[in-house]
Amino acid sequence: MKLVPLTEMSFATFAGLRPSKFRVRAGETTSVELELIEATPHESTDEGSCSLVFVGPPNQFLPQQTYRFAHDKLGAFDLFIVPVGKDRKGFQYEAIFNRPRVSPR
Repeated sequence: MKLVPLTEMSFATFAGLRPSKFRVRAGETTSVELELIEATPHESTDEGSCSLVFVGPPNQFLPQQTYRFAHDKLGAFDLFIVPVGKDRKGFQYEAIFNRPRVSPR
């Protein structure tokens, strides 16, 4: 699967993929399925900045770090996620894309 740089991704990349499943490599031989449940643009910055929230299984916790994600439409990419909660559906994780606003010259 092709490795896609995060610089090629933005809110628009993920907005149409809710809900969608991602395979996340959680070790050499282990993978976890996370579901994208929320994609929120950051209105105070350019269109590329956003927050993504994923939910994973309640019995498999992923600590804060960078993981290799894979998606059938997007390809593979490395993404830093942070656990932000847990409910009856499972653990929730957030990734934030911060893109600086580019000033016109």
